[in-house]
Amino acid sequence: MKKMLSQLMTITHMGSKKLIVLIREQISLIEVKILLTGLILAIGLGVYLGYLFFTDFNSYKIMSSAAMLNIMGGRSLGIAVCLSANLSPAVTMSYNFFLETMTVLITYSIFVLIMRDVIQPKLFKHAVRQAELAAERQKTRIKRYGAIGLFLFVIFPFFMTGPVIGALIGYLLNYRPAVNFLIVLCATLTSIVFYTLMGNQAIQYIEQFFNIDLLKKWTAIISLALIVIFLIYHMKTIKKYLNGLDDD
Repeated sequence: MKKMLSQLMTITHMGSKKLIVLIREQISLIEVKILLTGLILAIGLGVYLGYLFFTDFNSYKIMSSAAMLNIMGGRSLGIAVCLSANLSPAVTMSYNFFLETMTVLITYSIFVLIMRDVIQPKLFKHAVRQAELAAERQKTRIKRYGAIGLFLFVIFPFFMTGPVIGALIGYLLNYRPAVNFLIVLCATLTSIVFYTLMGNQAIQYIEQFFNIDLLKKWTAIISLALIVIFLIYHMKTIKKYLNGLDDD
């Protein structure tokens, strides 16, 4: 375990240095500018969560859980955590839209930079290839309907759909980044508003028949279980990658 942590720290340090070099030397690339914007949002989120950790730990647990579940499993889980914690619909929508915007900016830029061979990190190679294949499979169908097709693709939560794959499809369709993100983020916001309003109504309905405190406890347990499963799964992936480095 110590060896693995040491390797992770070394890789993180090396990755940070390469990221700084990438931003400094390739800042003229639009994808690098998008990545920088996403990283600034991520730093802002980290500062906000750090502030809550020391000033309002209960709010920290809610916001950090919502962030992890949104990033891991999508908007529905993040919204469910916020609503079950009695956050207002406005706060729920704003926070989850922020999270999805940050995730899309960072993921899209990294994936495109890898697809263009600007960067070549081995750890993300398989994930990028899978995302690229998923985007390629959907590209022809969406191209037929243009911007409306991309908008609807991002809104509806089918397998291998959503804002990240939608943004990649927009890239493959040669949409300008500004147009691409306008479509993708507008669709994302529309979907978040719909999920939040429907989820709020569902919670109010459930409160009439079930103990809401018991429901909140089960929501917290399920959220924790999902986070643990996610971490275990990805720790195995990282461990396999680190073992591959040792073999090299």
